[in-house]
Amino acid sequence: MNAIALIARKEFQAAFRNRLFITITVLFLAMSILSVYIGSVTKRTELRVYNQTVASLTAQGVTALPPQPEIHTLTILSNLTEYVSIVGAILAVVLGYNALIEEKESGGLKLILSRPVYRDQLLTGKLLGNAAVIAVLLGLVFVFNLALLVLIGGIWPTLGEVGRLLSFVGLAFAYMLIFLSLAMLLSIRMQNSAAVFLVSLVAWMLLSFVIPQMAETMMANSTVINSISGATNQIPQDTAASQALNFLSPTWHLRSMGEQLLEAAPGSVILKTGTLIGHWLLTLFALLIPSIVFMAAGYITFLRDETLTLE
Repeated sequence: MNAIALIARKEFQAAFRNRLFITITVLFLAMSILSVYIGSVTKRTELRVYNQTVASLTAQGVTALPPQPEIHTLTILSNLTEYVSIVGAILAVVLGYNALIEEKESGGLKLILSRPVYRDQLLTGKLLGNAAVIAVLLGLVFVFNLALLVLIGGIWPTLGEVGRLLSFVGLAFAYMLIFLSLAMLLSIRMQNSAAVFLVSLVAWMLLSFVIPQMAETMMANSTVINSISGATNQIPQDTAASQALNFLSPTWHLRSMGEQLLEAAPGSVILKTGTLIGHWLLTLFALLIPSIVFMAAGYITFLRDETLTLE
C-alpha cells in the first residue's frame, strides 16, 4: 500500500475516534430521523383532515368537493438542505481543522516530513481520507432517509425520486468539500488551533448567512394587488446585484438546487429531466470552484512552507 493510501486510511480511522465529530454526526443523523417523522406525520394529518372534510361534505349532499392535497414524497426530506448547510458544514470544518493543526502544534508534522514522505503525498492522503469520511456520512444519510421513508412514512419512493435524492447527496458532498478544504488551508497557513477553528466558522457564517442576507436587502419589491380582496402585497424580486451576491454563497446554491431536487420549490415537480440535469450541473460547477481554489492555495502554501523543515 502506497503512502497516500496509508495516510488516507489513518485519517479515516482518526475521524471516528474524534468525540466532537462523533457527537455532531449522531446529531445530524438524529435530525434526519426526526425530520422524516415530522414530515410523515404532517402529511398523514393533511390526508386525514381532507378525508374527514370530504366525508362531512358528502353527508351534507355537497357535490363540489375540494381537490385532494398533493403529497410529494421528497418534500418530507426537504429539511435536509438546512441540515447539510449548517451541521454538514460544521462537520467538514471539524475534519479539516483536525487534519494538520494538532500535528503542527506538537511538532509531529516536522517529524513526519523528515521521513520518506513527500509533502504532496501527505496532503493528498489527508484530503482523501477526510473526503472519504464525508462520503460515508452522506451515504448513511441517503440510506437512512430512504429506509425511514418506507418504515415511518409508509412510502416507497420511485426510481426518479431516488435519483433526485442521490443527486442532492452529490451536491452536499461538493458543498461540504468547500469547508473541508478551507479549514485545511487555514490550518496550513495559521499556527494556532483556536484561531483556525474560529476563522473557519466565521468564513462559514459569512458565506452561509451574511452574503444571502445582503442579497435579500438588495432585492426590489413588486406591489401585487389581490383582485378579489383588493389587498396589496409586496413580493421581493431578484435584481442584478442580489443575484451576483447570491452567486458568491455556496449555501444559496445548495439550498436553491436542493429545493428543486427535493420538490420543495414551486413547479419543481414538473421540471423536465433535461432542465433539472442542466441546473444540477451548473450548481455542481459553482460548488466545485471554491474547493479547487482552496485546495490549490493549500498545496502551494504547504509545499513552500520552510518552517516545516527540521533544523
